Amino acid sequence: MDLLGKILRVDSPKGSCAARIVEAEAYGGPKDRASHAWRGRTPRNESMFGKPGTAYVYLCYGIHRMFNVVTAPEDIPAAVLIRGVEPLQGQEVMAGRRRMDPDDRRLTAGPGALT
Repeated sequence: MDLLGKILRVDSPKGSCAARIVEAEAYGGPKDRASHAWRGRTPRNESMFGKPGTAYVYLCYGIHRMFNVVTAPEDIPAAVLIRGVEPLQGQEVMAGRRRMDPDDRRLTAGPGALT
């Protein structure tokens, strides 16, 4: 997976954050029953059919937003869920968003914590 080890960066008025991708999970589109695209194109999964590098973000269980990166050519719905990151910069900003201590090891644990 070429996304492992890459750096995600967010710049906002509250500060800059950066983290290294350390865990990811691939979804293979219409032949993968775990993929949101398994049953075809819908308004929810439309961005999965976009160009490689497109973000596919969806709400999971009405609580967490999950961040995926489209990885296949346009109109082929395959994406990679970013499951875990290692904070590199802006832990204080990240912690403020999550109302946590910046040194808490759970700060970026799990895909719902990322977004």
